[in-house]
Amino acid sequence: MDSRCADAIFYNGDIYTMDRERPLVRALAVSDGRIVGLGGMDEIKRVAPRGCERHDLGGKVVLPGFIDCHTHFLQMGLDSMGVDLSQARSRDEALGAMRAASQKTPEGEWIVATSWKESGWEDARFITRKDLDECCPRHPSVAHRVCGHLSSVNTLAIKELGIDGRTPEVDVDSSGNLTGILRESAVVIARDATAPTRAKRMKGLALAVKKAHSLGVTSVQDNGQSEDFGIYREAEAAGRLKIRIWFNMPVKDLDHVSALSITPGIGSEWLRLGGLKMFCDGALGARSAAVSEAYADDPGNIGMFVYDEREFGDIVSRANERGLQLAIHAIGDKGIGRTIAALDMALHQYPRKDHRHRIEHLELPSRSHLSMMRKLRVIASMQPNFVGEWGGTNGMYLSRLGPERTARNNPFKEVLRARVRMVFGSDCMPMSPVYGITSAVNAPYASQKISVEEAVCAYTRDAAFASFEESLKGTISEGKLADFLVLSEDPFGNPVRLSHAKVLKTVVGGKMMYERNVVNGG
Repeated sequence: MDSRCADAIFYNGDIYTMDRERPLVRALAVSDGRIVGLGGMDEIKRVAPRGCERHDLGGKVVLPGFIDCHTHFLQMGLDSMGVDLSQARSRDEALGAMRAASQKTPEGEWIVATSWKESGWEDARFITRKDLDECCPRHPSVAHRVCGHLSSVNTLAIKELGIDGRTPEVDVDSSGNLTGILRESAVVIARDATAPTRAKRMKGLALAVKKAHSLGVTSVQDNGQSEDFGIYREAEAAGRLKIRIWFNMPVKDLDHVSALSITPGIGSEWLRLGGLKMFCDGALGARSAAVSEAYADDPGNIGMFVYDEREFGDIVSRANERGLQLAIHAIGDKGIGRTIAALDMALHQYPRKDHRHRIEHLELPSRSHLSMMRKLRVIASMQPNFVGEWGGTNGMYLSRLGPERTARNNPFKEVLRARVRMVFGSDCMPMSPVYGITSAVNAPYASQKISVEEAVCAYTRDAAFASFEESLKGTISEGKLADFLVLSEDPFGNPVRLSHAKVLKTVVGGKMMYERNVVNGG
């Protein structure tokens, strides 16, 4: 391609392309949303046509746009409109925020709070019905834990939701009374009852896009509800999407997707229908991930499976037979084992050369698990920010798993050693690839710690492969989409400075979507 047709050039930067054939250049040219030239600064400037935009990168580092491989993107935007408890340093602080919200809300309306995490609190117990009754006595209230697998409701909410001790996956005390703690399918009941309007969903999407751009994220692989896809389509039609979305439908829609003969990748450069998201087990934070050895802080509890073994295997087999990609949530070692066994059986029955099935999270794999994943060509879709949030000597992993299992959880290095393709996402806890890269590079255990290049690759080149889009993005290469970001620090030159790195600019399709300045925190 020829940079003489460029409508914009970006020069005077250290552009790490993540393309093995041409790993570092100083300038690039863009035309009609695509990269049309790469090379030296003088070379690109000399052939750039008169009148094209010229952007001096100031000697900063440029990377391909980050691809967050595991999000609940629209939900992240909606959560930001509620009571955000992610920064609450204690239960009292969290409940105080909900109390303050209730004082501004008409009596009887729902109070919805999100992202509380008791693991950092001195009294590390879950929020209960009693807690919420005290802070929100006149409002039905729900507080969703950060993992999304556990929520707490008060007495008014219990009445509104129509749940009781016979409702599956609600906790009861020794007297048989509801504690207010909901798990897995019971959480869905609360989510459905507080579902936002379409207008609110559109606002939530706009907020999520704005946040993503500020973090250098140009593409997301989203695991949402079926109706979210309609919101994305409407936004795209109106020219308001501004971020590229690979959308995984919930597995309950398997038959509908199959009836339409949909295979992964149908759509546009902005919005593509991906595969199917399904669950095998729960989460470590909620003590519901399926583990072979009981939780260190809950003796006798080995977690749970979402489906019985036969039903789970049947769903995996049907999806594979119909040419769909599966993104299967499996966290505990037993959950991972069951998932691999089901994929092995499905691929034996209906062999496929390029299925790109994925295991989401993969927090406690064994070496034999990784060996089988390599054999089956299953992708490891992992979240390094989890290590940053809950790893180390005082984190939630230690309390849930004990020292031995904590030292071998999220083994990014072991995954790569086993030659399993690994991609990174955030689960929006929090969404920040720079934080994720920092967490992986500075991870506390040898089985986790990887290089900067390996971590960046998991957010770019290999991330694009996970969504069948390696010909479109993931590297800064001629012919690919002009999606890239500018960093304040050189992570390759000085990894110690990683934690100080800020995204200065985010470009999507050759258009400047974000620039950091004094007003927005520069």
